[in-house]
Amino acid sequence: MSDRDAANRILPRLVARHNRAFSVPPADPAPAWRARPSAAELERVCCLKYRRSVANDHTVRAGATILQLPPGPGRRGYAGTRVELHLRLDGRMAVWDGQRYLLLTEAPADPVQLRALHSARPALGTSTPTAAHPAKLDHPWRRIAPGSKLYATKQAVKWSCPGFMDGGASSGRDGRR
Repeated sequence: MSDRDAANRILPRLVARHNRAFSVPPADPAPAWRARPSAAELERVCCLKYRRSVANDHTVRAGATILQLPPGPGRRGYAGTRVELHLRLDGRMAVWDGQRYLLLTEAPADPVQLRALHSARPALGTSTPTAAHPAKLDHPWRRIAPGSKLYATKQAVKWSCPGFMDGGASSGRDGRR
């Protein structure tokens, strides 16, 4: 065989022989494919999704971008509601509450903004930032006022379970090693 036409003439016989040798009847004769979803559902499926909580000021964070949600039906707010932030393949962002879209933004016209949004994608799925340097153990915020219920509870636990509150540093009831 030296040309494409000769190969195409032989191909049907080779395919038939291959199918006879290697075909296996299906375990379930029902078709396994499903119909393609509608265009609207396809956009909801083919996107990056991030779970978010709506802030008290009715905003949702998307990396460095803050999306302001419009008021709901009857001027209802969405503060504290769990929503999905959809980052679509064309750069648009949508906020979905499970039943309807609360907000749909247009894609940025500037390619630089799209690239910046692309670089912010890893940050979208991360948790909210925490304090860079947590307060030290002897910081005033961590002190418990003597005489308070919490102080009494901690003292009771400390005396009933030696070594529990101080990480095992003390070995006896008097606190000495």
